[in-house]
Amino acid sequence: MSEYKSHTILLLDEQGQELASYPLSKREEAFAYAEKLEEMGIDVHLKEPSLPESLILSLGASKEDTEHLKKEIDQEIDDHGPQYCDATSQSNLH
Repeated sequence: MSEYKSHTILLLDEQGQELASYPLSKREEAFAYAEKLEEMGIDVHLKEPSLPESLILSLGASKEDTEHLKKEIDQEIDDHGPQYCDATSQSNLH
């Protein structure tokens, strides 16, 4: 699987191989390219930092701090249970 780079949007195939990467400032281009790939029959997964992750990265957070934040967010989502969200779906946007 491709290594996740902060401040970057990654387009990954089903095996986690990087197909393309874009800076966050080129978000619309990343989505347009992902749409083109899907029209060609290629399943694409987008991986980009969440808003809280973007904030702590801009403030100089370490990789460990970022991983801790991701775990806390996932735990908070899980704590709400299926009546509030589909806990079985796997979003690539965090």
